Amino acid sequence: MNKKTFFQILLAALMIFPMAGIAQKKKKVSVRATGSYASSDLTPGQTKAKAMEEAKRNALQKAGITETVNFTDFQYQFEDNEHFREIFQAISCIETGGEIIVDEIISEEKSFNEFGNMVIDVEIEATVFCHNEKADRKFLFSVEGIDEVYKNESLLQFEFTPTQPGFLKIFNVTDEETYLLYPYIDKENPQYNDDPDHEFVKRETAQFPLHPAYREGYLLEIDKPGKSQEFNILMFVYTKENIPYIEDVDFANMMSWIYSIPPNERATEQVGFVIKKGN
Repeated sequence: MNKKTFFQILLAALMIFPMAGIAQKKKKVSVRATGSYASSDLTPGQTKAKAMEEAKRNALQKAGITETVNFTDFQYQFEDNEHFREIFQAISCIETGGEIIVDEIISEEKSFNEFGNMVIDVEIEATVFCHNEKADRKFLFSVEGIDEVYKNESLLQFEFTPTQPGFLKIFNVTDEETYLLYPYIDKENPQYNDDPDHEFVKRETAQFPLHPAYREGYLLEIDKPGKSQEFNILMFVYTKENIPYIEDVDFANMMSWIYSIPPNERATEQVGFVIKKGN
């Protein structure tokens, strides 16, 4: 998927409201905003990321979100992958007040000011999700056992421990695709399916994969010929209610589904790793 297509998909994505109560607790606002950043020592990609941060803050202010916000910037973990950095410049997680998806980067200009510093200006169109609720600090989970780098054809195992009962979805976002890792569903081979209604137990550690067929681990494999490494982010979404994911699995639909759930009804965490071929 090229960058233009990616942002077109984000722009066209429709919200799905699995529960009527959720729809009543939040609102969605479309806004345009600009951002600018000047730098003497950052790369163009890093400078653009800073300009995007300013544009997103301005978009939040236009939508009525006035709290001080901090953005979760995944892209610096993957500085050598331009496409993956672009994907995660399109989203931000806000702890209080609202959340934002950048639907489209309308314009981007690079120039130099009178001091010789590189200046990047951006204009964005974004969707802001305004929430009245704040995150439930008692509804948490931990993930352990995931390394930063894996050799191609390695097996992935990890532990998941929640502080409260709940239901889990795990998405894997790569530089090529997005898919649902857990619960795994294959209509043609139901014997390999995870239980989509499995409820995790308070303070009880679960060993992943859960399904006996994959007990040794999830196979990490680079399928594309000529590709030497693959960037991955596991997006853990833990919810108090069993909220079904019924959309086609892609990045835009995943983010819209997450943001449709009030912050006090969910907990999220992102864990990144790289798969590499060779030594």
